[in-house]
Amino acid sequence: MRKTALLVENLSVKMGNKPILEDVSFEVKEGEFWGIIGPNGGGKTTLLRAILGIVKPSKGRVEIFGNHPEKAVAEGLVGYLPQRIEGMVPFTARDFVELVGGDGNKFLKLVGMSEKADTPFEKLSGGERQRVMFAAVLSRKPKLLLLDEPHTGVDIIAQDSFYSILKELKEKGITILMVSHDVGVIVNFVDKIACLNKKLKYTGNPRGALDCKLLEELYGTKMEVFVHHPECEGCHIYRRS
Repeated sequence: MRKTALLVENLSVKMGNKPILEDVSFEVKEGEFWGIIGPNGGGKTTLLRAILGIVKPSKGRVEIFGNHPEKAVAEGLVGYLPQRIEGMVPFTARDFVELVGGDGNKFLKLVGMSEKADTPFEKLSGGERQRVMFAAVLSRKPKLLLLDEPHTGVDIIAQDSFYSILKELKEKGITILMVSHDVGVIVNFVDKIACLNKKLKYTGNPRGALDCKLLEELYGTKMEVFVHHPECEGCHIYRRS
């Protein structure tokens, strides 16, 4: 039986008197790949920050491989890729990765950025910066990866490459929790999915997240989802009848 990598139990978070997360509970086993979907403002980023211990819950608890978040982060068990990095970064791509703690050439090659190793970070495109940041995160060799909309600014070809990397990491036993807006794509790759809008609306089989009534409740509007199947050309359209 696989060990529990991440336990979130009755987690609630408030900002002032405003509830951001309410009674969120789920358990991720070691080596699983989970997706998190939901509307903007639904608490997805807050959930990741609570798992990291950056945001303190008003109720509930988080454990990472049996440790409190602060200890797990301090011991390098967790890698976090935010949506973007703020401020000036006066380093080349290679220097940025090596500053974080790894072999710049090795991990830039892994994410397809070796040819940009000597490029100043500030001169990279948004998608290129994301890949360099991802290389830096991987250089720490975490056991749990938290990814917050890692496709921001990344083209379709790079997205396919990115999912291939995640598949390889999963096969090595790394646990992955990824926030995404690409509902019709992510369902093809994750083991389980969580639908979040302050409360968890659904967890389980990824295909279950394509239910139109569920998506309407989650997003508060009628939904039309384009579902990409990697084994065939083109897309299928899932509509409410």
